[in-house]
Amino acid sequence: MKPPAVAVAVLNFNGKHYLKDCLASLAQQSYGNYSVYVIDNGSTDASVDFVKKEFPWVRIIAFDRNYGFAEAYNRAIEMLQFDFVALLNNDVAVDSGWLEKLVEEILKDENIAACGSKILLYRDRGRLNHAGGKFTLIGGGYDMGLCEKDSEEYNRGGYVGCVCGAAMLVRRDAFIRLGGFDRDFFAYFEDTDFCWRAWLYGFRVVYVPSSIVYHKFGGSWGSVYGGYRVYLGERNRLLTVFKNFEAIRLLRAMILSAFFVSVRLVGAVRRGRVDNVSAVLKADLWLPLNLRKVLVKRALVQGRKKVSNATLERLGFIAGLMEAFREFRRFKGFE
Repeated sequence: MKPPAVAVAVLNFNGKHYLKDCLASLAQQSYGNYSVYVIDNGSTDASVDFVKKEFPWVRIIAFDRNYGFAEAYNRAIEMLQFDFVALLNNDVAVDSGWLEKLVEEILKDENIAACGSKILLYRDRGRLNHAGGKFTLIGGGYDMGLCEKDSEEYNRGGYVGCVCGAAMLVRRDAFIRLGGFDRDFFAYFEDTDFCWRAWLYGFRVVYVPSSIVYHKFGGSWGSVYGGYRVYLGERNRLLTVFKNFEAIRLLRAMILSAFFVSVRLVGAVRRGRVDNVSAVLKADLWLPLNLRKVLVKRALVQGRKKVSNATLERLGFIAGLMEAFREFRRFKGFE
């Protein structure tokens, strides 16, 4: 049987300097039936002209402005009439078997909404960026194995809470039925929120360690201390808990969030990052200022839910308090 056609959608915004490595690696895929699209978010750095000249076999969907990660992919996936769409950051290079391994896995079960790759650091390919992910009690997600040495421990694939949108294969009909990414996220945690909803709605998410990607970690957005990045991360973390947790777990999340935010603000003051303080406070104010919209989102998720968060906790997809705290402390060393 002919393998199913797959669209590979590379999201780009002023990333001309990344596209050569990414697209060259996509030309070497072992999978036999795929088309590559650059989804351009209104770039002003001649990215589109570069692709047309250097990679004429790549198709282009050019938007008029920067719609961010979430809405750009929603629009592109709506346009791409393929059963499967692979989402890929522009700041990656992929192994030759990257796509083939993802497709093999997603075809095993029609209830799999998304599969994600093992992501290694581009400049230190023996270390991990992502080996599957977990949700946290305060609404974020974290990459398992971040900056650890790659080992057999991370070669065990299977169900995980979430996978990274930097290298993710989605089943198009499931993506649309799930409502796609939340457009209000713009960027950050939209993949976490999507995977969380997938589990709540009765779908599955799978980590595929034989599918390898090399990521220029932080290439798209730069420093983790950038004010806008801090704002998006904080706001989207809170949106995720408000949408996806039941009432009692939401209350617990907000109590823990108050402590977490206090620690973040103290740290920002010590670093002299006034922009981080204002970013966190602005993000925290977004929810009450948009409460009606948030409550509508919450009602939609809670009304369609088939699986409880208690089940996700038992499956180990939601990290416990001590596990999340250890990961937070460990991650601080990489900032």
